[in-house]
Amino acid sequence: MIRIDNLTRQFPNGKGIFNVSFEVQEGEVFGFLGPNGSGKSTTIRHLLGYMKPQKGSAVIDGYDTWKDQAKARGRIGYLPG
Repeated sequence: MIRIDNLTRQFPNGKGIFNVSFEVQEGEVFGFLGPNGSGKSTTIRHLLGYMKPQKGSAVIDGYDTWKDQAKARGRIGYLPG
């Protein structure tokens, strides 16, 4: 259902996410936790199609979240806290 493969996004300050990979199957409950600055929001922005990966890919239900943003977003719900 959700697949992230070697997702990388480096910012000018040298921080970012580097080679993040995980998969969440349909019906599975997945907790995405980490300390401040660990890349959670950056990863979520990629899943929502708001950022283009420098390397790797993010896929939701078979749709690339950058190339097929509308179709991918139509398969998920997101409520920022």
